[in-house]
Amino acid sequence: MSFILGAQVLPQPKSFTRGFIETSSENLLMEGKTTKKVENRKERFTLVFQELTPAQADAILSEYNLEAVRSFQSTEAELTIAATDVLVDILPRIYPLSGKAYRENLTLVLTELE
Repeated sequence: MSFILGAQVLPQPKSFTRGFIETSSENLLMEGKTTKKVENRKERFTLVFQELTPAQADAILSEYNLEAVRSFQSTEAELTIAATDVLVDILPRIYPLSGKAYRENLTLVLTELE
């Protein structure tokens, strides 16, 4: 039960959000009616990781550095996501003060391909 990005099994994220990006046009008619035409709808998955070890961070970054379309899926019991082609983005990385252990906080943004 996990999240899989390309060939990597991701560590358990601190938070996971799933949102929709919609391309549409909206018109307000003289009679007060509003019409909306949805041209495209795709999903955006955001995974927030905290306190990653260097090995875990490097595994995620190896998928990002490919700069290619990757496959993302979830096999969680309560959340099943079929294999979806996504583009991988990483928000600015944060290095918290963690004593002697080198750790990293990372936010991974996966945008579904059309």
